[in-house]
Amino acid sequence: MEEIVEVIGVEHLKTVLSSLTPEEIVKPAFDNWVGGMRTGHTVLNLENAKVYGLGIELNQLPLADNIYIKLFTIESHEEPVSEEDFFSNKEYEEFLEFSSDDPCEYIPDIITEFCELKGIDEYERKIGILAYNFEKRELANYNMWESKILNKYYDAIYENHNPFQFSQSSL
Repeated sequence: MEEIVEVIGVEHLKTVLSSLTPEEIVKPAFDNWVGGMRTGHTVLNLENAKVYGLGIELNQLPLADNIYIKLFTIESHEEPVSEEDFFSNKEYEEFLEFSSDDPCEYIPDIITEFCELKGIDEYERKIGILAYNFEKRELANYNMWESKILNKYYDAIYENHNPFQFSQSSL
């Protein structure tokens, strides 16, 4: 027996997409991303139009019982914000001086330590940079971005959301 699932319509999807800010798109993915361990996604549930974050670890299958489309992804192997992007020119020079003063060559939390020392909100700055980059790359041409999301929507609807089935658009 075939299960019938009711999903939001195209106009509802367009309304949801147009109401999202860049921060609302990147933040859930960043909150669910763990460097080297978990890929962070911002997804839109097609049954209830809710936007939320989803973290998927290596070799973990996505949730099969939810019909969703990905709006934004941070891969587990990538660093979402580089040091050069994170700091202003002056801050970066200070950071390089600060990091060279330490006898240990590699400290994973050295940026956090520097931010605490300088009163920089590391989390908010990273979200701001991710949002700015997303807006510059993806939302600069909103129609193209919306079309890409609509294609994912149609793929999810017409392929019965089988994650192992490929279509021309997903190849």
